[in-house]
Amino acid sequence: MSPGAARVIRKIQWLVVLAGYILGGWPKANAELAISRIQHNQQVVAAVNVRAGLADLPAGTAWAGLSVDLTKALAAAILQDRTKVKFVLGDRITGPKKLQHGEVDLYLPVEPLAPTKLIGFGLAASYPFFFNLQKIMVRKDSGFTSASQLVHTPIAFQPGYVNEQNDEMANEQHLHDYFDRAGWHLMPFPFQEWEEMESAFTSGHVKAVSAEETELARLRVANRADVGDAVILPEIIAMAPVSAVVQTNDPNWVTLINATISALIRAEELGITSENLDAGKNSKDPEVLYLLGVTPGVGTVVGLDDHWAERVIRAVGNYGQAFERDLGTGFGLSIERSLNQDWRHGGLLYAMPIQ
Repeated sequence: MSPGAARVIRKIQWLVVLAGYILGGWPKANAELAISRIQHNQQVVAAVNVRAGLADLPAGTAWAGLSVDLTKALAAAILQDRTKVKFVLGDRITGPKKLQHGEVDLYLPVEPLAPTKLIGFGLAASYPFFFNLQKIMVRKDSGFTSASQLVHTPIAFQPGYVNEQNDEMANEQHLHDYFDRAGWHLMPFPFQEWEEMESAFTSGHVKAVSAEETELARLRVANRADVGDAVILPEIIAMAPVSAVVQTNDPNWVTLINATISALIRAEELGITSENLDAGKNSKDPEVLYLLGVTPGVGTVVGLDDHWAERVIRAVGNYGQAFERDLGTGFGLSIERSLNQDWRHGGLLYAMPIQ
């Protein structure tokens, strides 16, 4: 079996495991374990990977990002206060351990954990709430508008690491796979340190760099004076679904997280925003009335009152509002929605029914 085929099979295995958690439905939940601990401690504690647009300290003092907003949404749902949150650092090694030891209520990585690691630590992945894309960014003065024009141009990247299944997850292999499938010649230009690669790009020694789109956008914002309006090319080199990670012995907790993610996505689909919530309660749409708790039942699903989803939307907005604030123009990242649109608009986001 070729390495490329093995990687595809492993990704399929991961998606099968994830689907098992997602498609298991919404069991009737009563507050216990993580939810009861959160209620007792009066805060939601999350371990996060630092990443622009997901979990970052752009102002140096307050956490911001899509993972941060999901945590605030959970605090609003359970504690009726979005500010009752705490964030601690956790990478792909320390994050799962902190979760396993009960030091945090959830772990929010920037890419999926291997199924073997989830199972080995007794962990489960939620419904994906963000699809992290690897792309290529070029200097505007290069004139490049497509990856097909880069066949004779060195592309800078970090080689990365090997994951738990000895499957190369980093940018180099993804680039090789993408160019091989297209029948193009790749001119790799690896850098061991991000700072060296960033310096090579900003100084003009290299015209193209490949990494996760969030990192490319951060590089562009941080070096606007040197790179101007660097262009992130539209081609998707690779994709990694980002999910919340929790303990498997707490199904009610993952149910609430999944329902919260679905509520944010469904609110955008229904046109419900943090600004028009009150007007929405007079809607004639039965789905709007159910989601906002006017029609009873949505609280029974997660073991909370019927207005938990209303509090979530009021706290962070719908999914589109959160994305625009955290990854769009809010912090100047200006990342396009792409696969992070709902399925009706060509994306991969889907709101599971909260019933």
